[in-house]
Amino acid sequence: MLKTAVLDIGTNSIKAFVCSEGKIISLRKFENRLGKGFTDSIPPENVKETIDVLHTIQKELDVSGTTAFGTEIFRVATNSRDVLEQIKTETGISIRVLSHDEELDVYWKGLMKDFKHDGVVAAIDIGGGTVQFMYGDKDGLQGRHKLKLGVLFLRERFCSGDPLTEEEFTEMEKYIDEQLSEVDVQFPSGTPFVHGATAVIDFYTEAGHKMVPKDFGKSHPWKVDLADTEEFHHRTRCLPFSERAKIYPSNPKFTDGSGIGLSCLLCIAKKTGLTYEVPSNNNIVHGFLD
Repeated sequence: MLKTAVLDIGTNSIKAFVCSEGKIISLRKFENRLGKGFTDSIPPENVKETIDVLHTIQKELDVSGTTAFGTEIFRVATNSRDVLEQIKTETGISIRVLSHDEELDVYWKGLMKDFKHDGVVAAIDIGGGTVQFMYGDKDGLQGRHKLKLGVLFLRERFCSGDPLTEEEFTEMEKYIDEQLSEVDVQFPSGTPFVHGATAVIDFYTEAGHKMVPKDFGKSHPWKVDLADTEEFHHRTRCLPFSERAKIYPSNPKFTDGSGIGLSCLLCIAKKTGLTYEVPSNNNIVHGFLD
């Protein structure tokens, strides 16, 4: 069976999807923190760490070929061109940098491919550098917002240690609300709100978060009341890492940003009238697959 790898190289991590015959057969996530300490250029030590991680991926994945794409960090870094050339020289991997619009269009294509709903759907894609909030229907996107609310960015701006305190969450959510000034839409009752960050269904399942069956399609079999998500968030967000790791033991590092991501989700929902979420493991890679 011919297998290839598709790498999503982001601000906070590299997601390596192994694909065969147009389907994802496995996913591994590698932390690289390319955007750690980022101001206007990517620090050299972050580039070196990312190259080391890419070498590890090349050694560990049994694939016949590798393609890669990058998003926000490569769009805004002043040294992006040099970094891309260095990565290609040292690993042989050529990274295709997606524009903001291309990123959202591809993500939306993958999301709506088998999503069962007649009418408007809202979605949030939570990354390390930005949060993408969008809405539309099967004919395409009707609204799109790139928000400076990525989990790595917010953690470095508001977190003084582990864990975040209630005071830090309060300040962070005040900032989130300020960034939502450009979002001026109210959704009708019953509008699905897709919550994507690659492993949300896995996280909720292992954490025992309350999900009820709802057939939005093969990739989206669950519905979650946002009142339950808010209770879960407030109960877990200030736990130290040792306690958060017990909530999601198969991937405890995910919990470093999950609380921040939930703050973004809930602030957007409150402003726009959304009342329930559809957890999603979908990633932009799904939009590239037939």
